[in-house]
Amino acid sequence: MILFPIALLSLSVPDKTCNLSAQWGDRLPKKSANAHAVRDQGGQALWGILPTSDTALEDFASGAGRETPRRPIILYAAGTDCAVIERYAAIIEASANCAPAWCVVSYKPETAKAD
Repeated sequence: MILFPIALLSLSVPDKTCNLSAQWGDRLPKKSANAHAVRDQGGQALWGILPTSDTALEDFASGAGRETPRRPIILYAAGTDCAVIERYAAIIEASANCAPAWCVVSYKPETAKAD
């Protein structure tokens, strides 16, 4: 009898993953201190601490895609609507030539600031 309530509880937990392409990984890199951080601020993207338009986000991502060595781009998605995260992900992956090892989406609350 105890298993039934546990099963119901597990069904009611909302899915915290957005519909992103296979170019996005979900494992934070071990060395994420120098990563580029992208987060949402009320419908506007922040690249590090800089508010950006969609065009500026594309420009920043393009520059990050040309860096050697590549620094990870971490898209922080905790507490943000999936439609917004999916829009940012599409902009970034179109201009940064993403791969799951260095374009990463994080559904955990952000703990450290990166740029």
